[in-house]
Amino acid sequence: MLALVILSILFTWLVIAAVCIGIGTLLLRSCRLACSPLDALWSGVAVICAILQVYHFFRPIDLAVVLLLFALALAGWFWNRAFLFQRLAIAGSQPLNIFLFFVAVAVLAFRAAGPCGHYDTGLYGATAIRWFITYPLAPGLGNLISQIGFNSSVFLWMAALEQGPWRGLSHHLFGGFLLAAMFASVVPAAVRVWSGRAVSAADWFQTILFIPAAIWGATGKFVGANTDLPPSVVCLVAVMMAFRGLENKTQEGDEANVRVTSLVVAMTLFSLAVTFKISSAVFGLLGWIVALVKLWSLSRSAPQRKWLVSGAILLSGAIVVPWIGRGLILTGYPLFPSTALSIPVDWRTSPAIAQFLDDFVRSFARVQEISTAYAHGWSWLKPWFRFMMLEREGFVIPLLLALGGGVVAIFRRWRGKEEAAPQWLWLLVPSLAGLLFWFLRAPSVRFGGLALWSTAATLGALAAVGLLENVARKRAAIFGLVLLTGWAAHPRLVWGSNFRPSIGVRTFLRLPEARVAPHRTVSGLILFVPEKGNQCWDGPLPCVPEFNNALRLRKSGELRRGFASWEPPIESNATTR
Repeated sequence: MLALVILSILFTWLVIAAVCIGIGTLLLRSCRLACSPLDALWSGVAVICAILQVYHFFRPIDLAVVLLLFALALAGWFWNRAFLFQRLAIAGSQPLNIFLFFVAVAVLAFRAAGPCGHYDTGLYGATAIRWFITYPLAPGLGNLISQIGFNSSVFLWMAALEQGPWRGLSHHLFGGFLLAAMFASVVPAAVRVWSGRAVSAADWFQTILFIPAAIWGATGKFVGANTDLPPSVVCLVAVMMAFRGLENKTQEGDEANVRVTSLVVAMTLFSLAVTFKISSAVFGLLGWIVALVKLWSLSRSAPQRKWLVSGAILLSGAIVVPWIGRGLILTGYPLFPSTALSIPVDWRTSPAIAQFLDDFVRSFARVQEISTAYAHGWSWLKPWFRFMMLEREGFVIPLLLALGGGVVAIFRRWRGKEEAAPQWLWLLVPSLAGLLFWFLRAPSVRFGGLALWSTAATLGALAAVGLLENVARKRAAIFGLVLLTGWAAHPRLVWGSNFRPSIGVRTFLRLPEARVAPHRTVSGLILFVPEKGNQCWDGPLPCVPEFNNALRLRKSGELRRGFASWEPPIESNATTR
């Protein structure tokens, strides 16, 4: 029954959250940092990713590493049980927050029970997960399927969920879990704004982000191995944390400790986002630097906390450095499809393939045609802008909020009603730089949501704290955000396209089956190729979207030793959606 499937998903998300909170608390409390369950949860998500990256160098992602994570979580809960239960009791004393959060998560679980219609899951995502749970990290997987070379750690997290009764079902879990965790920050902030209590700029920032969170929850393709949604969610949560750390409040006492924790968690999440999607590198790096500079300024007057700066840097390095090593093993390049800093190994992906793929992604992001015609020049600008003006949630609404917030802020400063610029405006540095990088490199909505919404929420918060001072105005603003969300969701289509497919679910839906046929390369390697289309889904290994006659095993008969290519044709494995 559908109800049983939804309850199973909710229970699994609860277990995942408990594991993340236990591991995150173990880390933060051992560093004597004041933390909330949400700080611990997001820290746990990042630490788990770091552990999985290192583990996969030596072993497939299997039940052993999952049991290790459970053991760490139990240790965190045991040693910090009094602290955690106290914090959870405080959160449980706010029934309106709990009710609204439960409604949001129930909707997410309902959608997560539906079928997987995410194209890239069939193209390469499901295959990547199957490789990761079957073998240790194999050199040259980027030769087999180019997109695996993009080196997304999302697949590691999903591989960890592919254990026990959830084998073959992780596509129902990870994206929805991250969205649910995001709502855990958005809902309390919106309730504070609605109630008219003392509202901070951070509350407004998080409340504005209700729009993308709700739209992604209602219409996003988070059932599947989606590598676009996770970095967007993680980056926006990282900015939430950095926002809290940058607010102009006292430098001493408990408040200062909370700000220090927020900045440490923000740096960790900015690093995590880069490992999820390389297109978030500019945004993540600059956000990380802003948080680091503020953390250093907070720690200068407290010698006992100075070591936290070094600790935060080391934690970020523990996430990013193994990811770079994984990139070298997958393709021979640390930042594929960039060919910079390559190493001379026999499994290195052809530079021609890397350049073609880079051009293809850029052209596809500018004008969605299967061609590289728009990879260079400016002929793409007019059709791109015409298409983007139809993207309500992804472009039009954040653009209007950003422009409106900016105009209001400038007008108030011109009228002399604005005080000194708040420190959290430094978050516009990664946001605007991320927008510029996105526009020049790959200006598709799927790649730019994090920078667009970070800019919109920052400028929107700047306008809100100056204009919306009484309860009536605050509630009117909340009502307006809800209306914008409904308009962006395309209400005439949202039910039939996104909710109706879950109605008929009676059991967990596995990935579609693709009929594949064996093909032998000139070197004797057997490849399984879909008989129709280019989606392998959960096909046998090694399955490839398109036949590549140049592929060979690095060691005959051993798939775990990886792949090389004699002279890979430029067209091989270059398609993307």
